[in-house]
Amino acid sequence: MDTIPSILLHMLEHESSQARFVLASVKDVDMQFTPMDSLRTLDDLANHLALSPLIDFYCYTKKFQEVEQVQEMEQQLKCDNIEDMLKAFDKGIGIIKEHISALSNDQALEENLKAVYEQGPDRNWAHYLPEITTHLAMHKMQLWMYLKLAGAPVSMWTYYGVPRNE
Repeated sequence: MDTIPSILLHMLEHESSQARFVLASVKDVDMQFTPMDSLRTLDDLANHLALSPLIDFYCYTKKFQEVEQVQEMEQQLKCDNIEDMLKAFDKGIGIIKEHISALSNDQALEENLKAVYEQGPDRNWAHYLPEITTHLAMHKMQLWMYLKLAGAPVSMWTYYGVPRNE
């Protein structure tokens, strides 16, 4: 029988592999591309996706006391190229997987976590790991759309992480 942590990790692993595939597709594209002046650049969005696993993990495990600390860390960890972004993404996913894999069912359900931006009672990993997963999914879609709009050779196969000669 699967454990709660293994079920939660399966969801994360599935989405993170697709998000990583889209992130790896950011090559030979103008990193300053933006669909509109009011939106972030491709570079900023790719960095945000790359850093989200680690920052989300720290956010939910109470490493940050103020929202400004989250923004400061994201600026400090900003990567200069796609290779470094992929390493940062892999590091964040690795930290999450190592932590969650070590939890028992009871520990996964223990309400001892809270995002810096939330009010109310503490929550558990059964709540926050799906939050991390949907955060990745949202930015995967944004990044894929930026790439499409920038004229990069991406398709729905790219979106779903399927290697093909496009």
